[in-house]
Amino acid sequence: MNHHDITCGCSSSTKQAGAVTLLTSVMIMLLATILVVAVSRTTIMEQRISGNEIRTRLAHEAAEAGLNFGLAYLTQTSQGGATVPMGADKDENTVADTIALATLTGTSNQYSVAFCSPMENLSAVSCPNVPGAVTCTAAPATYLRTPRIVACGWSDDGLGRVMLSQGVGTVPAVSNPVTMPLTSKGAVNVQGSATITNYYNNLTIWSGGSLSNIGNSGKTFVRNPNVPPPDNSVPPPTPPSACSSSADYVCLTDKNSTGPDVIDADPTLSNLTDAALFNIYFGQVDVAAYSANVASMADVAPGNVGTLDGVKQESFVVTGNITNTMNFTIGSRDQPVVMIVDGDWTGGGNTTVYGIVYVTGNIDLTGTKTIYGGMVVEGTVAGTGSLDIIYDPLVSTNTAKNIGRSGSIPGSWRDWK
Repeated sequence: MNHHDITCGCSSSTKQAGAVTLLTSVMIMLLATILVVAVSRTTIMEQRISGNEIRTRLAHEAAEAGLNFGLAYLTQTSQGGATVPMGADKDENTVADTIALATLTGTSNQYSVAFCSPMENLSAVSCPNVPGAVTCTAAPATYLRTPRIVACGWSDDGLGRVMLSQGVGTVPAVSNPVTMPLTSKGAVNVQGSATITNYYNNLTIWSGGSLSNIGNSGKTFVRNPNVPPPDNSVPPPTPPSACSSSADYVCLTDKNSTGPDVIDADPTLSNLTDAALFNIYFGQVDVAAYSANVASMADVAPGNVGTLDGVKQESFVVTGNITNTMNFTIGSRDQPVVMIVDGDWTGGGNTTVYGIVYVTGNIDLTGTKTIYGGMVVEGTVAGTGSLDIIYDPLVSTNTAKNIGRSGSIPGSWRDWK
């Protein structure tokens, strides 16, 4: 039987080449596997980054919507058909209103809004991990018109979260606060009683026409020269009931004589146009411009003035002659009002105003009118009632603070703490 040798006749070099080829193939496959894994991990990472960016954008849009809602809420003057004040205290309970968690229209993204104290450091303000209320110190009573708006926004899955904030200020309700109790372009002829008091400087009445009468029991008071000039924060003391001196006051003018505290028949004042006088105090060309640009309340009809009882920290225009007999008290020393009567004021009743009263027409009052702050009249001052004006510089200067129309403060927007 013939036998055939089937043993490979390969050389050792051929075997080595095959091993190298095999090793190279394994290395290539290993590198390819590593590359595939790396690309997969990079792709997953990019997807995660892209997802986070989308969530952040969605949360940012929700927070922006919340910020816009907060600013619109501050500036609105009507809710459910009822007139409400500007600011964060629509129900007027001296506490910042709470805004419910809301959903951005057309999405599942949620936002939360709070009116925070502008004095609080932003590092202490925070948004919860899940949609909920903003954590901050609520705006106190003195900042309800000018809080810091803080809005938190969340993406639809709740994983993205952004906090934005915006400072709020007001357009000054007056550009130059009054510096004396009564200013009248026309004559002053009160048949009843006018008691005009100034504890802080020596001027009580400035009129373009003559001062012919301040009433049988009318009088003016200035600070007793023995009393040092007080700080504006000191409330004015109550003057004597008769034209006599006291520890705090001296009486300079009554029905029989006019003292140096009165400047009347002054052509500098009488020659001013009505528009020029209005512009001096309010920095606006006329009442219409003031209503459009500054006033914090919608124009008030003359017959509705009595419904303002208790209103504080507002500036408004009465659109016509006040003839009604009304009893009301508006403003306070810390939260005064600016009341512009675009017409005559001839109504009766007992009225107390803390703030500045500006009348574009004439005054002919009955009843008792008490004003803490100051009054400016473009026409004449008359009446058979009692007109008591007590100049208070703190009230006057506060009319330029936190009373006018609310608006965002440029440069105060923040998306960081």
